[in-house]
Amino acid sequence: MEGRMRRKKLASNAIIGHKRTLVHEPDQRASPTVYFSMESFLLLLFLTASLLILPLVLPPLPPPPSMLLLLPIGLLLVLLILAFMPSDARNIASSYLQALIPGLPDDIALDCLARVPHRFHSGLRLVCYGWRDLVTAPCFYQHREHIGAAEDLVFLVQALVEKGSGDGGEAKEEDEEENGCSAAVCSPPTYGLSMHNATEGSWHRVVMAEPTPLFAHVVAVGGKLVMVGGWDPVTLEPLAEVRVLDLARGKWRRGAAMTAARSFFACAAVAGRVYVAGGHDAGKNAMREAEAYDAAGDQWAAMPAMGEERDECKGVVAGGQFWAVSGYGTEEQGMFGGAAERYDATAGEWRREEGVWEAAAEGGSGGGDAAYVGVAGGRMWSVECGGGRRGVREYAGTGRGWKEVAPLPEGAMSRPCAAAMGGGERVFLMAAAATGENRSGPHGGWILEAGSANWARVETPVRFSGFAYSATAVRL
Repeated sequence: MEGRMRRKKLASNAIIGHKRTLVHEPDQRASPTVYFSMESFLLLLFLTASLLILPLVLPPLPPPPSMLLLLPIGLLLVLLILAFMPSDARNIASSYLQALIPGLPDDIALDCLARVPHRFHSGLRLVCYGWRDLVTAPCFYQHREHIGAAEDLVFLVQALVEKGSGDGGEAKEEDEEENGCSAAVCSPPTYGLSMHNATEGSWHRVVMAEPTPLFAHVVAVGGKLVMVGGWDPVTLEPLAEVRVLDLARGKWRRGAAMTAARSFFACAAVAGRVYVAGGHDAGKNAMREAEAYDAAGDQWAAMPAMGEERDECKGVVAGGQFWAVSGYGTEEQGMFGGAAERYDATAGEWRREEGVWEAAAEGGSGGGDAAYVGVAGGRMWSVECGGGRRGVREYAGTGRGWKEVAPLPEGAMSRPCAAAMGGGERVFLMAAAATGENRSGPHGGWILEAGSANWARVETPVRFSGFAYSATAVRL
């Protein structure tokens, strides 16, 4: 009974503010039923006068001219019926028309709509204004989570694979054109925004009006998907642009641009803000500068510069703080350092952590060998595929190094890209798969259960087997 009451309360909260009902709370005092209003009387008076004047203004007509009066007489009858209909009956009719699903209590109707898979939400928004307002409301997705209908969606900035390569399509794969062309005819190589529905096991390409920048970062924050920076796909110059996708409404908009164009920088979201740091500019100069984007207010705020230049550094959130891991300076091209810097938002300063990227001390390249991800409990994990280390490890803290968590999944070879799912309880991994010749082949997906440290292979259609540069996950 208590659970039922909670469910009804949540349903009511989800509907209030999104339905414009004409039914008002009844007065505590008994009131007589109203049959005739002043507005109805004036309408009747006007129509009656029009019927009396009509024969005087009409030109001579062949008999029977009375047939022409049937239309206004019919309108008069309709008005008479509406005028003498009890007001409570009109309210009942209005209430019926405004119900989420006519004939069903609103809490039951809400449960039905909340269980519709995410891929059909664009259609729900087109049915009526009431459904559009409901499906685009934050409380609708809170209700989906409460009843166990939420879905885990993983978004990836990914290199597109030539169409026609492979088996010609999968049953759960959408066939939209990616940015108006395929990888076979676009030069330079084309990137796209892919979405994997981990709940259903399906793959889709997110349609965008403009080409996807190469090596752009994508992060989820506050019900929005934010795509930041990267390379212009034609000029190959670093970009400062920001694109924002409202996940509930399915609409893209241009966000405020970064103050400086950059690429190969650290990027992650924490506490409603998207942080960027390091990378390099158009002149290939490594950068120390950092800034933070408020997705709700659509504005950037300056941050203190890091202690040193960090090109190709990795961004991750751990312990509620933004980290920029490893990277190298302008003069050390490709020589990755082992230190990291984390931003303490309370103190407004960067703090240096030594020995975070241990592979640097062992001669590891660092660039594409590891992916960092923040998991439940504020912990930092790394998925490593090179530098003499292969596996999943957890950072134990300053001076304590890393500890083993899980091996790499069977078949994962190199170039990992990872994102935390479900509040950090699971990790999605995209990596190059090993071929029979022990060489890297097409990329595939895996999901790691953080609690059990068990991997599950994700069926990856050929069209979605390209290199993934960045990934983020959201629960809707």
